Amino acid sequence: MRSLLSLAWRDLRGSGRTLWVFCACLMLGVALIAASGGLYRQVSASLLADTRALFGGDVELRTRAPLADEVRTWVESRGTVSRLVEVRTMLMSAAEDTHLVELQSIDERYPLYGELLLDPPQSIAEATAAVAGRHGVALDPVLAGRMGLKVGDLVELGAIALEVRALTVRQPDRSLRADWSGPPVLISTAALTETALLQPGSRPAFRYRVRTELDPQAWREAFMAAFPDHEAEVRTFIERNARLGEVLGQIGSGVLLIGFSALFIGGMGVFNSVQAYLQGKLGTLATLRALGLRDGRLAAVYLLQILILAGASALAGAVLGGALALVGTAMAGERLPVAADGRLLLGPLLLAWACGVAIALLFALPALGRALTVSPAALFRGALGSGTPIPAKAWWLTILCATITVVLMLTVMPDRMFGLVFILALLLVIGLLEGLVRLLQKTARRAADHPRLAGRFALRIALSGLYRPDSALRPTLLSLGSALTLLVASTLVVHALLLTIEETVPERAPALVFYDIEATRKADFEALVRAAPSLTQLELAPLVLGRLVGVGEESLRDSADVRRRIEARDEHKMSALQNNFDQVVVTRGQWWPAGYQGPPQVAMEDREADQLGLRLGDLLEFEIHGQRISAELVAIYAQKRLQSRLWLEAIFSDGVLDPFITRYVGLAYMDAAEAVATQNRIASVQPSVVTVRTSMLLDEARAILSRAAAALAAVGAITLLSSLLVLVSVVTASRVRQIYLATVLYTLGARVSAIEHALRLEYLLLAGVTTVFAAGTGGALASLLLQYRLELDLGNAWWIGGLVAVVVSGVALGQGARYLMRQLRSSPASLLRGLNP
Repeated sequence: MRSLLSLAWRDLRGSGRTLWVFCACLMLGVALIAASGGLYRQVSASLLADTRALFGGDVELRTRAPLADEVRTWVESRGTVSRLVEVRTMLMSAAEDTHLVELQSIDERYPLYGELLLDPPQSIAEATAAVAGRHGVALDPVLAGRMGLKVGDLVELGAIALEVRALTVRQPDRSLRADWSGPPVLISTAALTETALLQPGSRPAFRYRVRTELDPQAWREAFMAAFPDHEAEVRTFIERNARLGEVLGQIGSGVLLIGFSALFIGGMGVFNSVQAYLQGKLGTLATLRALGLRDGRLAAVYLLQILILAGASALAGAVLGGALALVGTAMAGERLPVAADGRLLLGPLLLAWACGVAIALLFALPALGRALTVSPAALFRGALGSGTPIPAKAWWLTILCATITVVLMLTVMPDRMFGLVFILALLLVIGLLEGLVRLLQKTARRAADHPRLAGRFALRIALSGLYRPDSALRPTLLSLGSALTLLVASTLVVHALLLTIEETVPERAPALVFYDIEATRKADFEALVRAAPSLTQLELAPLVLGRLVGVGEESLRDSADVRRRIEARDEHKMSALQNNFDQVVVTRGQWWPAGYQGPPQVAMEDREADQLGLRLGDLLEFEIHGQRISAELVAIYAQKRLQSRLWLEAIFSDGVLDPFITRYVGLAYMDAAEAVATQNRIASVQPSVVTVRTSMLLDEARAILSRAAAALAAVGAITLLSSLLVLVSVVTASRVRQIYLATVLYTLGARVSAIEHALRLEYLLLAGVTTVFAAGTGGALASLLLQYRLELDLGNAWWIGGLVAVVVSGVALGQGARYLMRQLRSSPASLLRGLNP
């Protein structure tokens, strides 16, 4: 083994430079898998490792009013309870600058899980205590940075002024959407009472977090059985963990899927690169076999070379991918509670390295087995071609490597369905390409023998290049076709995601969005807003809170389905249509006609409707302020991402909600500069009204989405680069034989112009076939993935995939044809002496 390793290394050092495509393709594919897998591992580990801390407890009861003594006694007898009261309101600095905040009143047991860290270090009781008659407050550092606040400054909340005593360095249950929905501000229960924010019409959320040794789901079932008519929403950390894990798994699987596409494309480059390398080693192979070196030892020499290159290239790709994962984690850490941990990368990097080596062997073994099958005499004659059979032993080893690759892929994929679909798609593409190869060979043979082509030398030579036993059709079409198909599919998926990101941020957004406008003070509020000279549009709409309690004859609270019983306790935001105030999009059914005055009709959000299995025509029963109303479900709508402001769960026909209106919501279009003054003016007169400057929201959205777009663009660029390397390897693998045959024709008297014309036609046929196949098949695969897994529409973007296929195949094959034609301008004698066909 030592002598074989020494021989393999010396031979590799002498001629291994031609395998640079092998190394580059493998390194890029492994780097992409390592980067995406490592980033997913670190983000998911940080977010899912302690979901109890992020959730705040094992179980949470959420109500709009404090729990009754009987209910609280029952809850406290089954665990440790901490009460958190949340109110969205406006915080004002001494400079009269206002900002939307999530005011949180906490008790002495907070937090039940995790640790609250303050700067300067102190307990939360000390930070919020009343000193010299003034209560303290702990601010979120993001909020403090935006408003220029520091410890010792005074801020106003409602009717009182408070002193900033600390900044929250770490809050375990800080919302992942806190930068958008409102940074948290921590105060004491006594301070909340003095703010006078808890008034009739306000919407506080009383959160009772429970730490218990019981099973959380069993705890919830017991509570619902003990208090079947109670309106408290009961959630468990298990649901939060499952939902968060599902979302992260889908995102991670989607990126890894593109990464495996790049690695598979790189595998095509490995196959062609190894075949071209062995084509240049025919003399060496023939000499070693003629001197008596057994096939097993000869195979071991070149297999060792492949393992050396594959191991080194995959290692380089894993290191590069790990570095990219650390950079990505650091960027994500600016917005999410995640931290880079190099130890978590070990598993993903090892798996990525193993995937790279397995892919290299999978694609290199067929070419190696074919080279070792040919006799020395045939090798001296240059008989190594695509028609040479692959031995059974090489096939079995290839199948073993394929099995290992599939197992590794399914191990790496968070969502194994993605992996299975990818494997099936690959098998489908390869099967279709193999069928296309055979169809083209038969068609080309018949066309070349057709009487109408008699005397058309160039066209017949071009057609013969498609069906000859040593034709490059099969390796070219399989390699180029597979690579282009995956490239087109990846390009379309990335394009759809980028388009979604672009459309997420609306082109025209209101300057201010308003919540909790009291119905009795609506006229005064409108006067405050209309004082802005640049105001162009002001819209107000009612906001009513209620619950869906019945579907048809079924009472959801008595349903045998646990999900329906839980849904009956969920509080829904409801409003009127009012010129489609929230810019939702109907996906099923249709709105009621303008001026409709018939029986109540309602439209539901698609997520809520699908969770309950609602269908158009269902009679729904709602409970609002203790009264019940019934309405027919006539439409189901979807939110338009950031273009939706209120995330309404139900929209009713005109007049249905009028008896229940106590508050309004609204939006205003004006200059951004005047939006700040208007926000401050409203906060000073009606502090209970929550106002949001959408410019800040959109800036946060753009910052996050631009980074996502950059990451997707980088993934697409790596996939494109891998594909271009594959095309280089395709040309490299086939050019030697083509130069030889063209030179023979030239020596026999064929004109160079005729040979060049034949080569152009042959390459044009290959480019046309592969382009049409890749554009059609890749577009279909991308459309299926987008529609059924990501719920996105490809739209009219099919032409982008076709354009990519045309450009890439045209450039690569065009450069190959140009290289061959340049070689033909040398003398025949020098070409024949310099070629080792």
